[in-house]
Amino acid sequence: MKVIFALGGSVLMPKEGASVEKIKEYTETFKKIKDMGHEMGIVVGGGYTARNYISVAREFANEAFCDEIGIMATRMNGMLLISALGNYTIKKIPENFKEAELIMNLNKIVVMGGTHPAHTTDAVAASFAEYIDADLLVIATNVDGVYDKDPRKYDDAKKLTKITTTELLDLTGSASISAGSSSVVDPLASKIIDRAKLKTLVVEGTPEEILNAILGNHSGTTIVSE
Repeated sequence: MKVIFALGGSVLMPKEGASVEKIKEYTETFKKIKDMGHEMGIVVGGGYTARNYISVAREFANEAFCDEIGIMATRMNGMLLISALGNYTIKKIPENFKEAELIMNLNKIVVMGGTHPAHTTDAVAASFAEYIDADLLVIATNVDGVYDKDPRKYDDAKKLTKITTTELLDLTGSASISAGSSSVVDPLASKIIDRAKLKTLVVEGTPEEILNAILGNHSGTTIVSE
């Protein structure tokens, strides 16, 4: 199976900073999935690293420039993951999908970050999944699925275990696309998922749930085309 993971930067690089043990846990999980025989790519988000830099840069620069800073942060986070994956990948962050596909064709795990301003790493992951005709897109984030409203703001938010791509578009249509935004699935990614008819899972970004997504017993949200 070809599977692309959108790994939220905030789960790999939380507010308190990188943890050697946590990165080891993630890389061991991804190695295990690779050893099952899957072709795979991981698109890493910028997390708090990106948002901290962007919050300062926004005082001086426009959103497009802030996006460039965010892209650099995602690639730094990706290099951290690469450093721990060893021979399962190569020491190169691809800057476009052609480079990424070449790495995958070498039977290596692709690790990449952002590519273009105004594109979140979720959108990059969805685009890459479409580009290579992936069987599955897994969005691993700091929320355990898609809710009918933001569970961090509303106590009565209801988790949706299965939705269609059309329902996803309705839920994400008003989300922000500014540099450093962190909605569970952003509007552009939702549109690409709908266009490509990508089977998508949104799960809590723990090593356990990432593995469960592949084993078929996750507790997140399944998104299917109509």
